Amino acid sequence: MKKIFILLMVSTLAIGQNFETQFKNMAIAFDADPAGTLQKNATEDFYFISGEGQKINKSTLIASIKGGIAKMENTFSNLEFRDLGSVVSVTGNIHQEMDYKDNTHKTWAGLFTYVYKKEGNNYTVSSMHHTNSSNNTKTDETAIKKVIEGQTQASYDRNAEKALSYWANVPHASYVLTSLNANLTGFNQIKNTYTFFIKTNPTPDKSKIETSYKSITIKGNTAFVKHAEAFTSEKGITTKQNCHRYLEKINNEWKLVGSVVTPMPTVKTDDEAAIKNVIVAETQAYLDGHPEKITDYWSNKGSDEFQSQQIVAWIGQPFAKAETLNKLTEAAKSLVKKQDIKIERDDFEIRINKDMAWATYTQKAIANGTVAQTIRETRILELIGGEWKIVYVGEQALK
Repeated sequence: MKKIFILLMVSTLAIGQNFETQFKNMAIAFDADPAGTLQKNATEDFYFISGEGQKINKSTLIASIKGGIAKMENTFSNLEFRDLGSVVSVTGNIHQEMDYKDNTHKTWAGLFTYVYKKEGNNYTVSSMHHTNSSNNTKTDETAIKKVIEGQTQASYDRNAEKALSYWANVPHASYVLTSLNANLTGFNQIKNTYTFFIKTNPTPDKSKIETSYKSITIKGNTAFVKHAEAFTSEKGITTKQNCHRYLEKINNEWKLVGSVVTPMPTVKTDDEAAIKNVIVAETQAYLDGHPEKITDYWSNKGSDEFQSQQIVAWIGQPFAKAETLNKLTEAAKSLVKKQDIKIERDDFEIRINKDMAWATYTQKAIANGTVAQTIRETRILELIGGEWKIVYVGEQALK
């Protein structure tokens, strides 16, 4: 049964005593038998409304208290008392520290209204109402954002233990990543997948992460969040995804229970800019005398291929792929030196079809103000892990 914890008080008051003084002298934690006190001093039609808006009758509340509460400490402030003749009400702010019988702890703060009926010479409590204050909502939103952003950052830092700490250890937890066609169910499956992924991909991803929130809806101890995430790699390539997160407040801590992540459709103009950046950066690495950086812009698959008459002198044939391409790259490391050459490109054409792109252009190499070489280039790229990578280069000298 769900645990429900409220402020209980000794509610039998002698009529000649000042009600305000009596209330201020009451303390929650002093009573060793809160359920018994409620049974004895609450009206039969008594009800409690929790901060989450749940209405609970007397018998249900007593059963819940017996099953879970061990100790409470309550602090009241901004008290206001009203004597309405047949009833007395008390309103104000309340802060609760609660220990459970399962050795967990909860803190709650909000607004309260308690109503007492005058019955003969006694006052008996007829209702207790707790309300989450607006400040609590803002506090919850801040805490929820920390969970979402913390989980994402920990994943990119390749810190499995920290990433998993933001998840609720519950069997109904769910993690769906549409890009990988992955549907993980239960905390254990999520944990095993996290652990395996980070073990096989241990290098931290230093991409800049930006999170933009569309909506945060909080209903009691549950929250539903819609937001987007943008990741910008060290090479300046940005990928984006839509996220829907479901969280539950467990022992006063927000935890992820559900997550659905879907890549955003890539905007063509963004892809064209990214493809041009890859082409320019790969060529510049060669001109700067850093051939070891060139492979960063290639897919590094066995099917990668480079075609050019210029490499015949190096490897005896006008094309290189697989092992031959690797040997060409190794040879370049010792032969390529920094060159004071300016590159101009025109007649750029880029065609994109899903995860493949075809680029053609004319490239001029200018040294000392003179065009030293003009070639027509063809490049094929693949979108791999959100980044465009070169898989083919073909060069044809024009003069």
